[in-house]
Amino acid sequence: MGTANWDKVISYLKTTKAKPEKVLNMLKTSYGKRSGQESDYEVVRNSWAYIVIGSLANKYGTKDKKKKIPFTQVIRNWVNSKDYQEAWCMFHQKKVKNKKLNRVEWNRSEEEDFNKVSQNRHVRNLNDIWVSKNGKTIRKNLSPNNKFYVTSKFGEYAKKFESDE
Repeated sequence: MGTANWDKVISYLKTTKAKPEKVLNMLKTSYGKRSGQESDYEVVRNSWAYIVIGSLANKYGTKDKKKKIPFTQVIRNWVNSKDYQEAWCMFHQKKVKNKKLNRVEWNRSEEEDFNKVSQNRHVRNLNDIWVSKNGKTIRKNLSPNNKFYVTSKFGEYAKKFESDE
């Protein structure tokens, strides 16, 4: 990548309110070496896509699941349910400084955090997960009745597993 490309990046960053320290930390997170296992926070955040795909495949929040309705309406039905709000708050944790223990902890988001995001934004975010490359990969791991199953590279085990259903 030549200096001209970096000049484009720098000129773009100058037009934003981005602070150099924050951008540097973000780049370190994205491109830095991984040390050790994922934190509990990362595990929870990475699980969100599985919850979304499973819930949308099962049409949670939709009363008549056999009726053919537009997929956006399926998403909207789930977003309107209490189940979605609870799941969103659980999987979108926020940083809280614990002054007594002198460390940063992650706590569940509250209803007010949920309401800061518009309903249309929730719908777009869920649709983005559904159509993303990761979402398509997750959908491949759904059984015909929309339950998750693990495929195995060991043929005998996979056949036995599929015949048990």
